[in-house]
This record gives sequence, structure tokens and C-alpha cells, in this order.
Amino acid sequence: MEPLRVHITAYGCQMNRLDAELADDLLRAAGAEIVDDPAEANVLVFLTCSVRAHAENRAFSNIGALAERKTREPDLVVGLVGCTAQQYGSEVWQRAPLVDFLCAPGRLTDLPDLVKEARAGRRGVALDPARGKEEREAFGESDARLDAVEVRGRRRVGRSRQAFVRAMRGCDMFCSYCVVPNVRGPERSRSPAAVAEEVQRLVDRGVREVTLLGQAVNRYRFDQAGRAWDLADLLEKVAGTPGLRRLRFITSHPKAMTARLASLFRDVPLLCPHLHMPAQSGSDAVLERMNRGYTAAEYAQRVAMVREAAPQVAVASDFIVGFPGETREDFEATADLARRMRFASGFVFKYSPRPGTLAARRYADDVPQKEKERRHRELLDLLGEIAMQDNQALIGREVMVLVEGPAPRPHLDDRLAARRVAGEEETAPVGDGRGSSSSLRPQASSLMQWRGRTPCHRLVVFDGRPGLAGELVTVRIDRAGPITLFATPLENGS
Repeated sequence: MEPLRVHITAYGCQMNRLDAELADDLLRAAGAEIVDDPAEANVLVFLTCSVRAHAENRAFSNIGALAERKTREPDLVVGLVGCTAQQYGSEVWQRAPLVDFLCAPGRLTDLPDLVKEARAGRRGVALDPARGKEEREAFGESDARLDAVEVRGRRRVGRSRQAFVRAMRGCDMFCSYCVVPNVRGPERSRSPAAVAEEVQRLVDRGVREVTLLGQAVNRYRFDQAGRAWDLADLLEKVAGTPGLRRLRFITSHPKAMTARLASLFRDVPLLCPHLHMPAQSGSDAVLERMNRGYTAAEYAQRVAMVREAAPQVAVASDFIVGFPGETREDFEATADLARRMRFASGFVFKYSPRPGTLAARRYADDVPQKEKERRHRELLDLLGEIAMQDNQALIGREVMVLVEGPAPRPHLDDRLAARRVAGEEETAPVGDGRGSSSSLRPQASSLMQWRGRTPCHRLVVFDGRPGLAGELVTVRIDRAGPITLFATPLENGS
């Protein structure tokens, strides 16, 4: 049998990106070579997202495109891993018959065995338990195996020297449009000791910035020896890790935002001033149908609480437009909330019904697609205008950026559309080549264009010497667009 060569494609959120890193670690430990080019692989793993139809459809389309190759290479193994596998189970084979195995998010440790069985010609299925009365206990064994991999594994540290660390798994919020509680199970918080040990091991291997992950991470709760730990406690513990330079957490639910957690932005120097706290809508009627558990006024109060504690915090949001029953007045209420909150950035998604959700069962998808697209464009344009105004105010300031890596393409102009694409972190800006800032002059052969993040998570592009990936560099902001800041480095990095 040929040596095992695996290519992993991940779709969707940060949790999926972390799962892809764990899959990489598990398969390398089983003797696989992880390859960047899918044409070189004999095992293709698709780590999927089913939160939105867009990401799900992309995965199935890409799998379907393999039909001809599968005919030419009958030993090619195709695996479907993640939320979509859990969502549909064996029904996947009706839509994608060439898939060889299914693996749920909580069963990643079964991945090497599933690959082995598939290479021997046997289909495999490893799914999480269905939600029920003793649901948390049912996840105990698989969670313990995952914890062992996360704490003591050897997942690769990227050149950006950033890492995700899972604080908790699952979700109990049951927003009416969301599949996550069903596909990732109930909320289970990891022990503070396990999280702290994983962070320390990563820092010892060169990581500088850690982001604690959870579907609603500020609902973190862990009872230990009579003490009830919350996210603020966990952040304080992790912030004490020797060698750690930056700390973040994502994603926060507005209902669980507390004054103590807000105060950490002021009191913990390592904690980056960036809060991703999705509003989803500015209409109370829509929020009620979404089962979000707060009003627009209560959301605004949470933001005010954070900004009172730490005015420098950049607040980011998600929005869904075209939710069932959303009127033009409802949409205008969302736009009004965006104006008042002045979000630093925002993801905007067009509503799509998801199987098994309350919204899909209870509400007709009654907003026409063209109207969804119109509202999508309008809200993106508004968020872009706000971001442009606030970013322009940063011109001339000196900020420290953590360099993530080379800019994926030359950034030539700052007249950028503030477009966010569902399932992607952000759309790369496209220019017309007429930029004239000193930071955008044709690069000398000794320089290359880098991208990095400010503490408040704004994207910065600058020209610098080779070898800056993973370095902290002080830059001066020269120009600004709604998504990208253009800068000049003032030092060589540290």
C-alpha cells in the first residue's frame, strides 16, 4: 500500500480551524504525510461547516467534483469530518456517495482508524451522541481523549506564532437559526488546569498570541474544589503564562457579558482590546424570533459597559439579514444599531434555513432573495463607511502589530469595499493601482509586503525586511481603508 499522504480542507469558523490542526496532529502521529497540494494526496479530508448553507454547499460541490478522479484513482479516500457529518449522518451518502467515512467534531481521535478502515475498502462512521437527558456524560470519554490530544499533542505552530485553544465545547443557547447545539452537543467547559497547561506548552514552542475559543465562550463555567470558575477567572490564570505576549477570546454572547469580564480589558495588559459580540439584529421583534434573549437596548447597554471600563476596545459584530418576517423597518433598526455602536468590523450573512432548527420548522423563509441581497449590500456599505471613518482617525499613530505572514497579494489602493464573505474571515482588498503612499511604493528587492494585526485586531499591511513572520513590530499608520491600514515599520521586530 502506498504511503499515507493526506490533504485537509477546512471550512467555516475558528473552531473548525482548530479541529483541522488537531486532525493534522493526529494523522501525522499515525504516520501520515500532510501535503499542501490535494493532487498529491491519496486521502482527502473535508472538515466542514453546516452553520450556513454557503459553506456546506461549497464542501459538497468540491467533493462532487472529485468523481472523475475517484474513477481514475479508485484507492483515493474521501472523508467528511465535522459539523456536516454530524448533522446528516448516513444521509450524506445520498448526496455524496463517493465519501468513504464520516467523523463528527467530538470524534476526531477516531480519525486515524477511520482512514485505515477506508483504505482497506470499508466505510466508517464515528458520530457524537444525540442530545438527551444524560448528554454531558455521554461525551465524557470522547472529550477526555480530545483533551489529551489538545494538551499533550504536537500540533504545528504556524509562522504567525498564534494559536487557538479551546476553552469549552458545545452550546446550550439554541438560537432559532443555529445548528451548533445539535452538531457540537451541550456546553462542556475544560478544566482551568488543562487550558493553562496547553497554553504553556504552546508558548514553550514559540507561540506569542493565544485565542481562547468557545461558541459562547463567556458562558465558560467549571466547578472545582468548591470554586466556580468563570471566563474572567480563566483569562486571569492564562494571562499569567510566562512568555505569552497577547491573549484574546472569541465568541461572546451578549447575555453573558459581565462587568467583571469587561474590567479585564482595563486591568489585564495582555488582554487585547477586541470584543467579538454578535448582535445579529437591531430589531427586538427579530431578536425574539431568533431566541437571542436580549433586546437591542440591552445589547447597547452591554457595549456601553465594556466601553466605560475600557474605551479603547474595538467591538465587532455579526448580523443576519433577511431573517423570516424581517420587515424594512426591522432592517432599518439594525442599521441604526450599527450607527450607534460604531462597530470596528462586522460579518453580514444572508439568512438561509438550516435543517433541524426551530426557525426552519416554525417560520417561512419569506424575505425574497433579491431583498436579502439588497440589505446585505446596504449593511456592508454602512459598516464600511463607519470603519473607514474610525480607521482614518488612526493615521499618524504608532501601533504594535503581530506579523501573521506575507500579504497574500499586493495592496495597491485604499478605496476598498468593506465586503465580508460568509464563511471567510475577510475579502482581500482589490485596488486600481493608483496608490501613492510611501508605504506602497514599488518594493525594493530586499523588502516584502507583510500583514499583521493590531491589538484591536485591525489588519495592517506594510513593507519590511524578510523574516518578520511571528514578530511584534511597531509601525506608523500612513493611510487607512475600511478594512486595511497601511503603515511604515519603525523597528525591525521583537
